[in-house]
Amino acid sequence: MPLGRIAFDPRRAERELATFKDWLAAHVSFKERAVLAEIRARPHMACLLAYGFVPTPNLIQFEFGVKGLFRADLAIGNDGARSFVLIEFEGGEATSLFSGGTRHYRHWSRQIEHGFGQVVDWGWAKHDHPHDTAFTNAFGGKVVDDSYIVICGRDPAPGSIEERRFDFRRSRLALNGVTVRFFTYDGMVRAMSDNLDSIRW
Repeated sequence: MPLGRIAFDPRRAERELATFKDWLAAHVSFKERAVLAEIRARPHMACLLAYGFVPTPNLIQFEFGVKGLFRADLAIGNDGARSFVLIEFEGGEATSLFSGGTRHYRHWSRQIEHGFGQVVDWGWAKHDHPHDTAFTNAFGGKVVDDSYIVICGRDPAPGSIEERRFDFRRSRLALNGVTVRFFTYDGMVRAMSDNLDSIRW
């Protein structure tokens, strides 16, 4: 399904973010389907994720298909700049970031590795045939710039090795020159709040 138009409203985004913060505070643990339904109900809040990656968003689509092979939970873009962000949401459960392993060293979870696998496939789809009609039609034209985001889990314990490992993954990765960012849902809310502050009307 191609991207649809949105007239981004920061006041509405602020209201939607406030109610999402309430929802997040009331749900310590949740599955992907539950949180995605909450985000889908708040499209202006969702646009806040794209700030810093694209100019003012005016395109949005949930369940965005890439070349008929892959799917992003959410795509946000700016039509004039031909700039896009593809976003993958995973669960917010206790084992969404790390699971198994030992008391001293836990393994990355299937959820976060699945999210990263999605990012790799998006990157491949663009790299393989960037001017392929099936690829450009999905975006409504050429893609000048793109970024990828994976949102998964809740914040690890402060000062823990898991926090340091996640911080490295969160901010240090790129894929074939494309920016890749990871957020927990707590970090997502903080980033949205910061982005809203930067565009105060």
